[in-house]
Amino acid sequence: MKIFILTMIAMLGITSFAAAQSPDTLEIKAGKAKTGSRSKLKVKFISVLEDSRCPTGAQCVWAGNAKIKISVTSKRQGTKIFEINTELGPKGDQFDGFAINLESLTPSPTTVGKIDPKKYKAKFTITRLTR
Repeated sequence: MKIFILTMIAMLGITSFAAAQSPDTLEIKAGKAKTGSRSKLKVKFISVLEDSRCPTGAQCVWAGNAKIKISVTSKRQGTKIFEINTELGPKGDQFDGFAINLESLTPSPTTVGKIDPKKYKAKFTITRLTR
């Protein structure tokens, strides 16, 4: 009986640790902000600074890169501005004990025309670095 109880306590501890480590996933439109439910970090997708990604349907020598500007706000650390990339340079950064990573940026460029800046949507993950 003691072994069963100790096993259950250990399993609950592992489960709660895994839940604490699961990331927030935020999908944010350009010009908008969202707050992570676990991290409580407010991420604002300010703008797309550049987008040289290979257009859909085209054959390119390289994949290209998009660079976006975001602000991240926490109650303890205030607000910090970051520039993050889809391919080149930093794809994320760290702030107030969390890693903020850009997972995707949509829509992809096309050969038809330029993307309306308001149509961009970025997907981020926010993961706790420390316990």
